[in-house]
Amino acid sequence: MDVAPLPPPPPAVVRPPRVAGQLTTGWNTVFWMVWAGIVAGLVGVWYSARVTGFSTWWLGPEAQPRSIVVSLVPFIAPIGVALAGLRSVRRLPLWGCLAALVTAIVGAADLPRVAGYGVAELVLAAAGLLVSTACSAGLLRR
Repeated sequence: MDVAPLPPPPPAVVRPPRVAGQLTTGWNTVFWMVWAGIVAGLVGVWYSARVTGFSTWWLGPEAQPRSIVVSLVPFIAPIGVALAGLRSVRRLPLWGCLAALVTAIVGAADLPRVAGYGVAELVLAAAGLLVSTACSAGLLRR
């Protein structure tokens, strides 16, 4: 009775080498997941503003909504850094701090008009700043 030999093992997954300035795998995962959560929080602000009828500066009143380009402004930086986290770009904590600053500017602009939504956006910006700062502990050094 002949027994067929076992097939060769599958090839190992080859990951590109990590370089100085990139985050470790764990910190990178934390980074992009938190920023994806911040995007979800901004979607919640958008939905809530539309349901309640209060208008943020970037949505405009329901009778005269802003163009879709203006409405997407608060999402550009958070989506950008979340995608950069998925790609494991170098200097992610710095990019995250800049995205948090942009989100904070959006929130500050909403404070005089609709304070509750402005505060929610500022809290999301603070969360982004905190996680970006914390992730700097996971930067690979030379």
